[in-house]
Amino acid sequence: MVRPERIPILLLVILLVLTPACKKKEKITGKAFMEREVLVDVLVDIHLADGVTNDRKFNRKYDADSIDVLSPILEKHQVSREMFDTTLLIYSRYPEIFDQVYNDVLIKLNLLLDASDKEEIDPEEIQRPNI
Repeated sequence: MVRPERIPILLLVILLVLTPACKKKEKITGKAFMEREVLVDVLVDIHLADGVTNDRKFNRKYDADSIDVLSPILEKHQVSREMFDTTLLIYSRYPEIFDQVYNDVLIKLNLLLDASDKEEIDPEEIQRPNI
């Protein structure tokens, strides 16, 4: 049984726990934001570009500090820098939704990796000459 002097503290704790649950969640829609699928595609391309530009051979050939890899990606997807920044800002406020977006990004990256692995020639499949 709860002692009477602890009831106000218990009510305060319950109120603090339930208040965020009652908060209305904003939807991430509108002209200022990218569509979710476009965001996923842009993030996939950013990660692919990051993988290329972090390669040692790439860094030896090009001055990687002076290369803007984001602008061509945004142009490809017809997204302005402001829209991209605004979209990332709002998604960062809802980590559970952003986590779902990144799950889609990881799925697409893994599918690309699987497709790339299938295209590689298996050394065991190469016929060796009879000697």
